[in-house]
Amino acid sequence: MNDINNLLDDVELNKKRHRRFYLGISQVGNPNQRLLWMRWRWMMPDDMGARVLRLLDLGNVVEDDLIKKLREIPGARIFDVNDNGEQFETSALGGHLKGHIDGIAKNLPGLDKDNPYLLEFKTANDNRFNKLKDLDSYCAWSEEYAAQIHLYMGLFNFKHCISIVYNKNNSDLYTEIIKFDKMLFDSLMEKAENILLAETPPDNYIPETDYRIKSYMTPGQRESYLGRMLPADIHCRSCRFAEVRLDGDDGDWHCKKHDRNISKSRQTKGCRHHNYIPELIPAHCMEKDDSIVIYEKDGMKFVNVPEGKHSKDQNFYSSRELIEVINSGFPKEALEKYNKIKQLFDGTIKEIRPWVDSGAPF
Repeated sequence: MNDINNLLDDVELNKKRHRRFYLGISQVGNPNQRLLWMRWRWMMPDDMGARVLRLLDLGNVVEDDLIKKLREIPGARIFDVNDNGEQFETSALGGHLKGHIDGIAKNLPGLDKDNPYLLEFKTANDNRFNKLKDLDSYCAWSEEYAAQIHLYMGLFNFKHCISIVYNKNNSDLYTEIIKFDKMLFDSLMEKAENILLAETPPDNYIPETDYRIKSYMTPGQRESYLGRMLPADIHCRSCRFAEVRLDGDDGDWHCKKHDRNISKSRQTKGCRHHNYIPELIPAHCMEKDDSIVIYEKDGMKFVNVPEGKHSKDQNFYSSRELIEVINSGFPKEALEKYNKIKQLFDGTIKEIRPWVDSGAPF
């Protein structure tokens, strides 16, 4: 049985997932602005487990079933895709804020027939579902869900939303009609813009022992979120020379180093001049100029430099090397030996951890 479970997990994990280039509307309501920024800047590893991915798939199955049943209500007109067969999409703030709605309802019995209604579907376990029923308020039940529907209503110009929550334990339903709140919408748009334009990560206000970190993050996500590790690849969004542009409509980024727009394909790769945003490095930033940043860690100075730049008397690390240095725990004694060899041969650090873990001699 476990073999079959493992095979099913592999199927889930091997599905190709595309990197998201925008801040999702469904995320904006999260009160943790550091988490929002880290995801937006691709600083949180995308390593969700198979169980979580199956839960997301289950939500899609429930949504499809509810759409089908709503269409069976006499007179109802239900739309879940546009004329091109694609989900209804909206974007704002230069194309950097984007989302896709579950559907649109018209002519439902007992409701205003002159105006369309936004449709939003959620699933919940029995415990959360009962809390919702006790509160009898969708927006009080979930700050994130309330933000999501208000951003959709504001950007699509809906006056009302029909929110339907499905109990995963017993298939019970909770339905509520929510009126658009313009003041809430405006505050959420301001919040989204602040996240997009922030050049440095917001501070973390959640204790490391909090369930939101211990239970809802994978080990890799947790270490990245807390600033102790870096994701395994470099890209433009972690570089101090990249800046967001809100004056376009396709999610434009600009490189201050090369004074040019950054294509989506370039964003995922970075370039040899990549320089980490100093606040992402778990060390004291001493000084910086147009091409390098000098840090100090445990009495040892090191410099984040472009790839191919070497020094005979300083600890120069490209951003790719810094990933290995930091993620290996910054082993000071090993690094001192590595740096001597690197300086002697004008070499590049590729791996550290296997040698540190094995205790192999230099």
